Amino acid sequence: MSLVFTTRNEWNTGYADGRRYRPLGDRERSLLATRLPAPVDGKALDVGCGVGELAAHLSSLGYHVDAVDWSDNALAEATAQHGNAARWLRLDIELDDWAPLHADGYDVITLRFVYPFLKHRDRTIRALGRRLRAGAALVVIAPLAADTPAGRRGIALDEDELARLRAGWSTTERHDAEGLAFVVLRGPHPAEATPPSGPSANRTPRTLAESPGATPTARQHHFTLQERYYAQVECGRKTIEVRVRTPKKAAVETGDTIIFREPDSGRELDIVAQRITPYGSFDELLDAEDPARIDPDSSREEQLANLRRIYSPDKEALGALAFEFDHRPGRPGRTMPMTPAEYVQTVPHHTVYSCLYIRDEHDRPVQLRSVYGDRLWQLPGGNADAGEDPLETARREAAEETGLELGRGQPRLLLTHYRPPGPRWPLGKIGFIFDGGRLSPEQLRHIRLDPAEHDLWAVHDPAQWRQLMGELPFARLEAIERARKGRGPNYLATGA
Repeated sequence: MSLVFTTRNEWNTGYADGRRYRPLGDRERSLLATRLPAPVDGKALDVGCGVGELAAHLSSLGYHVDAVDWSDNALAEATAQHGNAARWLRLDIELDDWAPLHADGYDVITLRFVYPFLKHRDRTIRALGRRLRAGAALVVIAPLAADTPAGRRGIALDEDELARLRAGWSTTERHDAEGLAFVVLRGPHPAEATPPSGPSANRTPRTLAESPGATPTARQHHFTLQERYYAQVECGRKTIEVRVRTPKKAAVETGDTIIFREPDSGRELDIVAQRITPYGSFDELLDAEDPARIDPDSSREEQLANLRRIYSPDKEALGALAFEFDHRPGRPGRTMPMTPAEYVQTVPHHTVYSCLYIRDEHDRPVQLRSVYGDRLWQLPGGNADAGEDPLETARREAAEETGLELGRGQPRLLLTHYRPPGPRWPLGKIGFIFDGGRLSPEQLRHIRLDPAEHDLWAVHDPAQWRQLMGELPFARLEAIERARKGRGPNYLATGA
């Protein structure tokens, strides 16, 4: 049964019809366990996960798994069969943005029955190699061409293809897994910058296999832009640049960094070439591309006249190139002037607190009376522990102070409160007040106070709370209630 598909629709149909590759074998499982044991908090990426068998097995070995595939049907079945064994992500590894993947990398990346189908093998494997953590491995599993019928040759690798795969790595292992090549690659070499040998024979656009926030590349090319066009790029309006196919411009590849320079001011900004498409003429290019992305302030006719004013007919005869880019950087960022530990000593520090705003069945606020200091009335809540999410703080503190499990689900954030440092408290305070909802009479009866913190709880309408609390403490409660009803802002700053 053939599984040599080339389009997303073909893959979706194949999965819907029940066509599958061979199940994960015992030898593969053994090699994964012995050659790639999961480290503490190890992360794995399974590329082309299909219905999820390998991803689920990696999870059973102790990895936190991201599993990607471009087939909706495959991912639906993987989710149904294996549930939370992985993060199931719909992603075309060669064309889509890699933003959903972990930026800090993976301890193992697997491609089982996937590598033969890649259209840009070298570039994609190099890009994946840059996502490996120190000491991590990339694993390619595929049938051998010598053992594969001619009609299924597209799913297999021959010896030359396997040699090319292994050439760019410091250490490689090849194992036999019951007739499959099981290749383990570690230590990717930096990609060499080799310009293309000549003009493209067709007009197929070269697209960026890796779009993950644009990992900075070693290959850089400088383009001069006049102020008008530089300003269009700078404000995000211009996303296609047009040049003629000189040898220097023809050497630019997708994934390379382009540095635009404005000559009068010397300003520079860097982007990554996402797509490079050749055309026979400017006319043909402007018919195919969106002129508003080339020069948003000129019509198509004006752009054509301008290009032919800049470039002579013999230059246009070389062919035109459209360089598409977005707003991802191509160069690494500058080194910070101080370490994070040094920097935090230069900025104000704050404490963080979180509360749940709870009410009775008549929407009257419920508050607790503190045993400390001025004996203030407070919402259930308190200061965050180190590294604690504000909502978790509110839930934990409410449970400790009332004995009730409150704030389940995703309660609405009603108010963010800021209070600057002052004589009573040397640090600023940032507070998050979440909607804890209404409590039934039965829930109210089950409130159990912690006598070390509170000695009384009460339910009152706002007017009564104003009298009990006084104007300044009541201001926050009033702001919360107005925000809950949609009648006021969701931010409050009060005095020290």
